[in-house]
Amino acid sequence: MKRAIFGGSFDPPHIGHLKIVEQALQTLDIDVLTVLPNFQNPWKNKTLYSPEKRFELLKEMFKNLNRVEVSDFEVSLGRPVKSIESVRYFAKQSEKIYLIIGSDNLPKLHLWDEFEDIEKLVNFAVATRGDIFIPDKYIKLNVNENISSTELRAKLNYSQIPESIRGLL
Repeated sequence: MKRAIFGGSFDPPHIGHLKIVEQALQTLDIDVLTVLPNFQNPWKNKTLYSPEKRFELLKEMFKNLNRVEVSDFEVSLGRPVKSIESVRYFAKQSEKIYLIIGSDNLPKLHLWDEFEDIEKLVNFAVATRGDIFIPDKYIKLNVNENISSTELRAKLNYSQIPESIRGLL
């Protein structure tokens, strides 16, 4: 099975996340795209919504997209999970893995725990954001939605939340 993994806090999920998934489904040669909400981002202290709520919102948001599954792997562990742990878990079930990240992650990618091992196990698919340069060694997902969950939380402006989940917030 060829799989793409799109992980993150999704706090809250927004149309940028939806567009990344749609673009990945069009661009990547995959059987399934696994949306993987984390329990707690190792780089952040807290979330607006509980892990269970974010999982529920994502299930609703992606329920009508073929080849998309929302996994509770990290949420069910009840602790922060490093990317390498999730990649190894899904690698056991997959012949090829793409790891979807936003281009804003590129400057710190080398700081991820066991980055060299992650790099051996996955092909990176990078969603465009702003003018951040994406090296040719990565697959580019042309999205360019300038939306940030951080900004949405700060402004409590949910106009960029898909209508399908807005009523659940």
